[in-house]
Amino acid sequence: MKRSEPDPLQELAGVQHRMNRLFESAMARRDFEAERGFGAWSPVCDVVETADALQFWLELPGLDQHHLDVRIEGDELLVAGELPPDREEQGEQYHRVERSSGRFSRRFPLPQAVDRASIDAKYREGLLR
Repeated sequence: MKRSEPDPLQELAGVQHRMNRLFESAMARRDFEAERGFGAWSPVCDVVETADALQFWLELPGLDQHHLDVRIEGDELLVAGELPPDREEQGEQYHRVERSSGRFSRRFPLPQAVDRASIDAKYREGLLR
């Protein structure tokens, strides 16, 4: 069987696809419309639909439940809060800071069929469900 030469355009398209996925992943973690402006953080969320429910799972590691606001506003689910930075020691020099902190706000449109009276929220070990 004769081995075919790699197609440079196909390889370039594969690189572009991987770069797009990387860029989309990074941008999904930022909310450029938030009140803090460019670069405000936004917790990641999975939205899962089952036969009888629509579930939102947000990762909020290190957040105290008292700093969390979950409510329905019109036809949207609003999740907002603040994660204070735990970088308060004098004389420390940080070489890398990747963990998010500060205010955040996420809004999710709710379908008309959602029974607003049956909505509940549970927060445990950094996961809001």
